[in-house]
Amino acid sequence: MSGARGLGSMVAPARSAAAPTAPASGPTAAAVAPVRAAPASPLDRQLAGLESAIASARGRVDEGLLDRLETGVHRSSARLRLSSSHTIVAIAGSTGSGKSTLFNALAGTRLSASGAQRPTTSVANALVWSEEDCAEMLDWLGVPAARRHLRADLPTGRGRDALPEGLVLLDLPDHDSIEVAHHAEAQRVVEMADLLIWVVDPQKYADAAIHHRFLQPLSGHRAVTMVVLNHIDEVPEERRTGMLRDLRKLLVADGMKDPRVLATSARHGAGMSELRTAIRRRVEQKQHVALRVEADVRSAADRLAKATGTAPTTVPDVWISDLERRVADAARVGSRVDRPAVDTAVRALVDNVCRDLTPAWSDPIRAAATERLKETDDRLDAELAGLRFQQRPPGWLSLLGPATGVASVAAVASVVLAGVAYVGGGALTLPLVAVGVTVALAVVLAVVARSARTRADAELDRAAETERRRVAGRVLRAHVVAPVNAELASYARLRRGLDAAKS
Repeated sequence: MSGARGLGSMVAPARSAAAPTAPASGPTAAAVAPVRAAPASPLDRQLAGLESAIASARGRVDEGLLDRLETGVHRSSARLRLSSSHTIVAIAGSTGSGKSTLFNALAGTRLSASGAQRPTTSVANALVWSEEDCAEMLDWLGVPAARRHLRADLPTGRGRDALPEGLVLLDLPDHDSIEVAHHAEAQRVVEMADLLIWVVDPQKYADAAIHHRFLQPLSGHRAVTMVVLNHIDEVPEERRTGMLRDLRKLLVADGMKDPRVLATSARHGAGMSELRTAIRRRVEQKQHVALRVEADVRSAADRLAKATGTAPTTVPDVWISDLERRVADAARVGSRVDRPAVDTAVRALVDNVCRDLTPAWSDPIRAAATERLKETDDRLDAELAGLRFQQRPPGWLSLLGPATGVASVAAVASVVLAGVAYVGGGALTLPLVAVGVTVALAVVLAVVARSARTRADAELDRAAETERRRVAGRVLRAHVVAPVNAELASYARLRRGLDAAKS
């Protein structure tokens, strides 16, 4: 992995000791296993949340990624236990960017070899601007004793107010060195620093490799990152403003909002006063330990979230209701269910749940929902086959048939009587009235009977639908929804951890 990636970048294995120690020289482990009681501070709660999320992802997400993230948690915990009155400021950059010259200019004396004179070394140089002992911190950083430059040991000609009290300034090996040890050391210490000063030069400030490998991974660490365009003296004055504007645009494209960019010439002193002021202001704020840890935790949480995806923590009721409806529609009382339709409905539910999940969680969820599909179909068949519905119309409806028949016979008789009266020359008023009344009664009774039967059939259909839904709901919740929710329970624990890490 390239560049500074906060929690989860490659570092040396964690140690279990409560306080970090190191040999007199050479790199040391970058992380120390946390020994924390119940979380008290917001940072402790964030770290505890991230630890919980990592534990919930075990067995599902790439173990290498989880190990790196956990090592980052240990590293952050170790830094919080060390001195909060010191701020670790690392000067990082590529070959030829002038890091060591910048380091020497800030120190006011030549402490680190630069240019062609620079020795092949894989360790950092440290300038400690403090009266307090910070040997434990330097041990943790892996800075050998021979590379530690204390303020008390420096020439006395320089003013004591040139740099802020509590500054631990590091000059790192070239981050793009062809020497693997140099690159690894620079990357290791970048992950441990509280504040990063990334140095670029006019020739390579737009190099895609620098931005992709080093600066883009720092995009979420804007609060603890400054970018310095060194060797500005080599750029004609009329081009300097445009070059700085171009560098800012590149950093914004890398994802860094409102990047902090300064222009310097370490050899000639241009911009050094502004850089010292910027360092002083940040060191005196004494916030960058917490800011760096918070940025690392958020970065790690984002990486873990990307490795898992997003989903509801339980199957939503509206999705369950839709599944029950579709399965009920695929069933008929007393008959077998339409198995392809049931399978399609179940898979549609799973697709909704897993839509934004990575295979780490979606594969187990799909398996939980579909591995018992045949058993689900068989159970639906068995329970639906036991359902029996008989139409039981109201008692008065059974009288409508005979009544309609009687009315029809009376209507026919009335017509016959009216015909006889007409042939015999008798009075027609009464027979015609009888015809009208009996015919109307027969029609009304027939309409009422038909309407009553239609309503009875509709009620029977509704009752059957309700019962099919009830059966489908009971079977599906046991065979599909419960197994999916069981898988989502572990995802819910991970989400709670991630939410706490980002809170």
